[in-house]
Amino acid sequence: MIRCLLPVTCALAVLLACGTLAAAPGDQAVEPLPPSARISDDKARVRTTSLPARGLFVGDQLTESARARLTELIVEARDLRVEVALVVPTGPWQIDGSGQGERDMTPARLQAVRRFLTQRGVDPKRIFVESRIDARIKEPQLTVQLAGQTGGD
Repeated sequence: MIRCLLPVTCALAVLLACGTLAAAPGDQAVEPLPPSARISDDKARVRTTSLPARGLFVGDQLTESARARLTELIVEARDLRVEVALVVPTGPWQIDGSGQGERDMTPARLQAVRRFLTQRGVDPKRIFVESRIDARIKEPQLTVQLAGQTGGD
């Protein structure tokens, strides 16, 4: 073991005896790029729309205005390869399924949103529902987020 370390120790001693090595011409510290000029490693993009509960459903079907808003979202996200479609009922929804009022979020209504997204090309395996409680929101709303990589990446 000592024989193996002897050549390394001798080489290190020679380098130290010579003093600090001078930098070669042109060798200098490189300044990092300013944040605005850096290429982002995070190529994920998110497109979002929020729809108020009022006028969102007729029975268990999306209204024409809701379909139009969701279509606008799909068009806005046409440059994405959607990896996650998040359907988020937020606010004071009623989820007990007791009625068909504007504040009722039933499984059939969520299925209508899923079906609409699927018919427009979103993989049903990538659609997730996440209910959020936010005391600041007085009227229930449905937020739909499409997240993914831009098409050219």
